[in-house]
Amino acid sequence: MMGRLVAFFACAVFAAGVPGFVEDAPAATAAKVSLQSVIDGARKEGVLEFYASAAMGPEGGRAIKDALNGKFRLNLDLKFTGSGSMTRDVAKVVTELSAGAPATWDIMVVNDAHYATLVNNEALDSVDWGGSFGIEPKAIFYNGLAVAVATQFVSPAYNNQRVKPADAPKRWEDLLDPKWKGKIGVSSATHHWARLAQVWGDEKTTKFVEALAKQSPALGRVPEVYTRLQLGETLVAATMVDDYIDQAKKTGAPVVFIDNPDPIIATHFLAAPLKRAKHRNAAILITAFLASPEGQAVWAKIMGQTSMYFQGTPAYQFAQKKNVVPLDYKFALTQLEDLSSKYGRLIGYR
Repeated sequence: MMGRLVAFFACAVFAAGVPGFVEDAPAATAAKVSLQSVIDGARKEGVLEFYASAAMGPEGGRAIKDALNGKFRLNLDLKFTGSGSMTRDVAKVVTELSAGAPATWDIMVVNDAHYATLVNNEALDSVDWGGSFGIEPKAIFYNGLAVAVATQFVSPAYNNQRVKPADAPKRWEDLLDPKWKGKIGVSSATHHWARLAQVWGDEKTTKFVEALAKQSPALGRVPEVYTRLQLGETLVAATMVDDYIDQAKKTGAPVVFIDNPDPIIATHFLAAPLKRAKHRNAAILITAFLASPEGQAVWAKIMGQTSMYFQGTPAYQFAQKKNVVPLDYKFALTQLEDLSSKYGRLIGYR
């Protein structure tokens, strides 16, 4: 039975061949583990402290728990914590680990920018994801330390009840049109602009952000930018994430992406056990599970997202048709934080 499960993981994940992807460095050295040993270890641990987006909600946490337990015939108590501020909570974990204490959570499913902080502070455990579970190499980030279990696409968006499609922005540069002055929202996710700088370069991105700041934007966290756009208090969002677009479709809210920006930003939600995790095996198992077809299906149902690195997923299909800009791990570790802070200051965040 377990041999078939190992084979299942080994053939479950495929190369996406996504244009624009920058190859990672050679995988970090880690001991190979068997799926059976991880299952047995998780069974003994009995608990998983699981941190992920608040958008998942308690029901989503229960759905993942039920799917994981059903797959591996376990009775894990998955304790879900929804994000408040991912930046704050990642910093909390780094502080705990630097003090020699175990982290509050066993695993944090947060975006690749936050994982750069975890990597730079040596906050992650090392697992042989490819050798142990057959996970596609392109989905393994940061020198083998983490797995990209979901892709979040980012683009400008607009209120299609207040703005006709023909009048909506068509390109990133259209956000600078004077007609949007005082009518545009810009979120605190300033790493979006740093990601564009991978394509545009710092000089062009700096000029763009300086001009965007002159548009008198309404500032706020992504949920606040979405709410103002939904209510028509603003007409355009400089960036919006696809999980809110999915939410708008489900609720009938008048919020849509612009038609075809070039490029489209791809952020990734990563998973990996934190260093000194109290329930390490459970954290490894859920990471491998979320990278499997069954895990992708349950994440898609809950969050409306899949990973663009796994062949056949909706995100994979979408990425084949668009000019997608993922995050290069070297850029993330050396430039992302500084550029995000710089563009944040320019736009008005202090």
